[in-house]
Amino acid sequence: MKPIKHPLTLFLIGATGDLAKKKILKALYTLHQEGLLPEIFNLVGNSRKVMTHHEFEQFVYSVVQPKDESEWKKFAKSLYYLPGDVDHRQTFEQIRSLHESFATCGNHLWYVATLPSLYIQTVRHIQAARMGKAPCGWTKIMLEKPFGTDVASAHELDEALTSVFKEDQIFRIDHFLAKETVQNLLVFRFANGIFEHLWHRNFIDNIQVTASENLGIDGREIFYDQTGTIRDVIQNHVLQMLAVTLMDEPKSLQAQDVRQKRHEVLANLRPFELDQIDRDVKFGQYIAGKVNGNIVRGFLEENHIEPHSQTETAAALRCFVDSDRWRNVPIYIRAGKRLESTVTEISIQFKEPPNAMFSELDRVQRGNVLTLRIQPNEGVVVRLKVKKPGLHLQLNEVPMQFGYRNEFQMGLVEAYVKLIYDAVQGDPTLFPRSDGIESSWHFVQPLLDYKMRAKFRPEAYKAGSWGPSSFTQLIKQDKRQWIQPSVEM
Repeated sequence: MKPIKHPLTLFLIGATGDLAKKKILKALYTLHQEGLLPEIFNLVGNSRKVMTHHEFEQFVYSVVQPKDESEWKKFAKSLYYLPGDVDHRQTFEQIRSLHESFATCGNHLWYVATLPSLYIQTVRHIQAARMGKAPCGWTKIMLEKPFGTDVASAHELDEALTSVFKEDQIFRIDHFLAKETVQNLLVFRFANGIFEHLWHRNFIDNIQVTASENLGIDGREIFYDQTGTIRDVIQNHVLQMLAVTLMDEPKSLQAQDVRQKRHEVLANLRPFELDQIDRDVKFGQYIAGKVNGNIVRGFLEENHIEPHSQTETAAALRCFVDSDRWRNVPIYIRAGKRLESTVTEISIQFKEPPNAMFSELDRVQRGNVLTLRIQPNEGVVVRLKVKKPGLHLQLNEVPMQFGYRNEFQMGLVEAYVKLIYDAVQGDPTLFPRSDGIESSWHFVQPLLDYKMRAKFRPEAYKAGSWGPSSFTQLIKQDKRQWIQPSVEM
């Protein structure tokens, strides 16, 4: 990562929000500490909260908690704040006036970290305030998922974006694509022939994705009740990870080649037929239970949740990719809130060869499993069968693992640091493309339609469990079972 050379102004819309506090401001300060921000850098924060430049500076200080005061003072000089509602065009006129007072000319990056329902209005006001172009540099825009709430709204958002910005100016964020293990998939698969030759329906029995959290929805109640698990993680994070896992080898590492291969996977997802959803998709909603030894309340008891809400807080599904490589290989996905543990990983279950010689020792012979741990404790685990030491021949299963922190003895580059840097440098490799997003929405749209039926009811499950019993039955009907998260990691 080389230092950014040209002057840069970053307009952070939603500067006091949850995402800004947890990720964006810390990422920007990390870029500053690493000497990657340009000498002329301005951060213009905006939100509805009324505060002065100095109060905003104190707010950012409390977020990043700097250890080096001299470094902090250098960064603090770049901070500006302007309160205002993004629903009002005047807010953006004031932002433009503030920026003009800097008497600097360079590149502009809009980072829109508001509620997704405000995206279109924000983009239109940027255009109306004549801030869609920089007089002596480029202008780009970054937006957080979800990109719409269904096929129609995603298409409407895309039309609004492309009416102001060209496609190469738009950076849609799905931060899971910037996780080290997801990035490493390209190297792991295509630079190691031992695996790439086996990455095929002839050798793989099934693929399982777990994207679970034991956390609830504190602070996001209204958003989550309007969203649910399908929209919140499956349409975006899960499908993007799958695309990287299953994609064919691109011609090169150029962004257009990598993104095209990801898109082909998403475009080949087998659509759900409404009469098959009862069999292939299960929906759950947590009730009171115990998490980490503590009693927690159910979803309907959370603040601001309607007493008869039918929002799913977890979902499990079986799906397929209709391509030559993956035809008829089942993909099992489970994701949601208040599940047993917080973990995201992809497990590849290989087919078991017909080795009858060990049938007396191991009646239930399962294929080897390769697990890609996305978070926490990023790494890779392969489970191998070996002879257990002793006088008799007994089989045992042992893990061979690679852990990033163990191997490299260093902290990983945080996803948002990488994404902001890449957007400034104009590298779209780790950002979803508009056609891939549209394909993802087309894939889940039948599930959204299914949830609108009068008889729809998510199945209750205790907080702290792995979901309702239907999740187990979903995979059990294929005479398979869920691969539990790897304790080795």
